[in-house]
Amino acid sequence: MMGSKPCKTSLRSVSLLTALLLVVLSPMAGRAEGIRAAVFPAGLYPGDVARIEVTASVEITEGYLDWQQQRVPLVRMENGLPGLLSGIPRDLPAGRHDVLLKLFLQDGSRRLQNLALDVGAKVFPEQHLTLPPQMVRPDPEILQRHSRERAELERAFARGRQQRLWSAPFQRPVPGKVLSPFGVQRILNGEPRSYHSGVDLRAARGEPIVAAGDGQVLLVADHYFAGKSVYIDHGMGIITMYFHLDTIAVQEGEQVSSGQTLGLAGATGRATGPHLHWGARIHQVRVDPLALLRVLPTDQSR
Repeated sequence: MMGSKPCKTSLRSVSLLTALLLVVLSPMAGRAEGIRAAVFPAGLYPGDVARIEVTASVEITEGYLDWQQQRVPLVRMENGLPGLLSGIPRDLPAGRHDVLLKLFLQDGSRRLQNLALDVGAKVFPEQHLTLPPQMVRPDPEILQRHSRERAELERAFARGRQQRLWSAPFQRPVPGKVLSPFGVQRILNGEPRSYHSGVDLRAARGEPIVAAGDGQVLLVADHYFAGKSVYIDHGMGIITMYFHLDTIAVQEGEQVSSGQTLGLAGATGRATGPHLHWGARIHQVRVDPLALLRVLPTDQSR
C-alpha cells in the first residue's frame, strides 16, 4: 500500500474541480482508461523538481516511476492524491524525456502510463572565487578526512524514507537574499571545480536557521567543507541540508517541525563569511531547494 499519513480523501472522492485543475496545470498528461496522470510545472529545467499526481475512477493500491535508474514509489500527497516528486538532474540534456509510471489496481490488474518530461535548456553562470590555497588544494590528510565524511553521508542518505513525513507548509530556512544560486560553475583560484549544489542565503552570524519542513534529523555533523551541518529527512525521498552553522540546536533522530530552529548561522567549514548554504536532494538527485518550494505547499509569511 502507498505510504502516507492517514488521509480522509480517497481516489473515488476526488472532485471534478480538482481533476480539471490538474489538466490546466499541466498539458503533459498521460491517459489510461479511468486514470489520468499529470506532471507539473509544465516548464521544467535542470535542477527543478517535477511533481506527478494521479487521478483515477478506480482504486490504485500502489505504483512507481521508473526513470534515471531509480524506482520512485507513489505516496499519498497532502491533497489526498497519489503522487511523487522527481528531481531533474543539473546536467540533464534539454529535450523530451519519456518516463514510465506503473500502477497496480485493487482488482489485481496493472496499468502502464507513458509520460513525457519536457526539459528546457538552461545555461548556468560561472562564479570566480579567490580562496586561501589550502582551501582549494587540501593536503592528503584533509582529503582522507573528506573521503570518510562522504562515506558517512552516503550511509545517511541511504536511510532516507519513502513515506511522507511532512504535513505543515514548507518555508525558506532564513529570509536573506540569494548570494549564490544553485548550479553555478565554481572557478576557484582560476581552476574549474564542481558546480554549486545548493543556494547560499544571506544570514548574519547568530541568526536563527529553521527547518524548511517537517521531518526527522537524519544527521548532525561537523565536516571539513560543510562545517557544522544538519540534514533533515522529510520523506518521499526529500532531504534538505543546512551548512556552515555556528551552533546546532537539534540531535540526530529528533522529530522537527517546519519553522523549528535548527541552529544559528555561522561560517564554519570552508566559508569566507557567515551565510547559510541550503541544499536539497530528491531521491539522490541534487536539486535547487527553491524549486522544491515551487511544488510543495509553502508558508508565504517568510
